[in-house]
Amino acid sequence: MSVKQLIEAPLVVVTNREPYIDESSDHGTQTVQRAGGVVSALDPLMQEIGGQWIAWGSGSADIETSPGGKRQVPPENPRYTLHRIILNQEEVQGYYAKYSNQGLWPLSHMLIERAQFSRRAWQIYRNVNQKFARRASSVSPQGAWIFSHDYQLSLLPAFVRKSRPDVAIAHFWHIPWPPHTIFRLCPQHAEILRGLLGADVLGFQSDMDVDNFINTVERALKVSVDRDNKTIAWQDRVVHVKSFPISVDFHAIEELVQNPRISSWVRGIRRHVERRDQILGISVDRADYTKGLLPRLDAIKEFYALYPQYREKVTYVQVVVPSRTEVAEYRVLYDRIAKKIQEVNKQFQSATWIPLITLRHSIDRPRLMGLFRAADFAVVSSLVDGMNLVSKEFVAAQVDKRGVLLLSETAGAAHELENEAFPINPLDPEGFANTLHEALSISADERSLRIARMREHLQNHTIYEWMADIFVTLKAAAQSYV
Repeated sequence: MSVKQLIEAPLVVVTNREPYIDESSDHGTQTVQRAGGVVSALDPLMQEIGGQWIAWGSGSADIETSPGGKRQVPPENPRYTLHRIILNQEEVQGYYAKYSNQGLWPLSHMLIERAQFSRRAWQIYRNVNQKFARRASSVSPQGAWIFSHDYQLSLLPAFVRKSRPDVAIAHFWHIPWPPHTIFRLCPQHAEILRGLLGADVLGFQSDMDVDNFINTVERALKVSVDRDNKTIAWQDRVVHVKSFPISVDFHAIEELVQNPRISSWVRGIRRHVERRDQILGISVDRADYTKGLLPRLDAIKEFYALYPQYREKVTYVQVVVPSRTEVAEYRVLYDRIAKKIQEVNKQFQSATWIPLITLRHSIDRPRLMGLFRAADFAVVSSLVDGMNLVSKEFVAAQVDKRGVLLLSETAGAAHELENEAFPINPLDPEGFANTLHEALSISADERSLRIARMREHLQNHTIYEWMADIFVTLKAAAQSYV
């Protein structure tokens, strides 16, 4: 059964990020479609079934293109309504930059010393969540299904539940949920738990996240939990807590990298690599301290030092996209990354070879997937990650079954791909370097077998199966109240 067939009520999606953004330029207003992740997966579904999508209107032309806060999308062939929540600068700082990204983000990734909370930012965060909730409540038809997302909107389920007890709510938490001893350091942890428990279904990336959440609720709120069935009794309702490992649109990526234009581009890259008897590595990350970029550069440096036979042979391309530049700590991190890259290149480069090629900007999706197809190996070395879809995108793009994947043991994707990927500890540079050497030493047949097994898994566990599983669970939860 398709995802569309599973949805038996009007659908309302609520996310921090919007699926379409309007930007002003010298040539007028340009509409840009967001790429990647859940936003790009939900957009085709919404185009097919219609409905309402509520998100922060962050584009420079979003206000002028959204009379009354509404925008019909896609612009060229409108199929559903985008409701934009317009935030002033104080709200952006308090809700997004400070409370969400300087508080909840590092704490959830168990980077305690980086977490900063302020009561002023909390109040703004709470008010913005109320803004989203009021819009969701006002535009949701009777008996609607609301599908809300992530740590920026943790209070929304309870706010909506209070005014609209008729709707069914699924909320998905995309990042890790830490143990109770860590999450309780959030000064407002009890309020956040109560906010999330307004949902009928709470989704997390892994069983560990589910167990951590249930433990946190039981200890912080002193409520009854059913560990066997993963449910929580809350305010005369039963909240279902389940792991739904998010994935990618496997078939769309496969089709994209086999497009004639991208295939030709990939062949050009491979001819260049093979003519010079090179090995091509790739990594793609936002410049975020959870991604382990600085430790990874230490490991790459160690690799060239321990295995000099790979100098002038292994070229490592890393895409490092600036992230959250409004936060000073992120700007400092980006500068440190740039200096470390210069250091490694200066030590090992020759007149005809540079070990690290760094692209400091995002790449359009077709070429990015093409790079994944062309690469001999990919590295994902997150310190902590809820899932990490880059690892799955690399596997999906590997239609030639050439590449090997080095994957952090602490990324959520490791639970699914650990048997065929090469596991790495991002804080063990020598071990990391040794594993990279091992990965590059296996036969072509073993590389092909490993990547084929990972591809088979992803072919059967796409983002559409992820959505279907959530909606099946929400349907059952909604019916239990009828």
